[in-house]
Amino acid sequence: MKREKFLKDAKLEPARFYRNPSDVMRDRRLTHDDRLEILTAWERSAEHGQEFIRQELHRVREQLESGESEFAGRRYVAHSHRA
Repeated sequence: MKREKFLKDAKLEPARFYRNPSDVMRDRRLTHDDRLEILTAWERSAEHGQEFIRQELHRVREQLESGESEFAGRRYVAHSHRA
């Protein structure tokens, strides 16, 4: 799948590509801005009955916005890469 198409689709339906919001952080194909856009889209689409997902989205977004977080035993430092 081409990167542009993947990003477009992931921003429309994040749950189709990721099991949990923290999986967005682990995806090395994404830039900092891509992650924020995908998490924002997921927040908009999360239904009221998905309290766990809403809480996880909030936690992951805070970590992303702080610029640092721990995932899979590696230190993740957010960098924005713009073309």
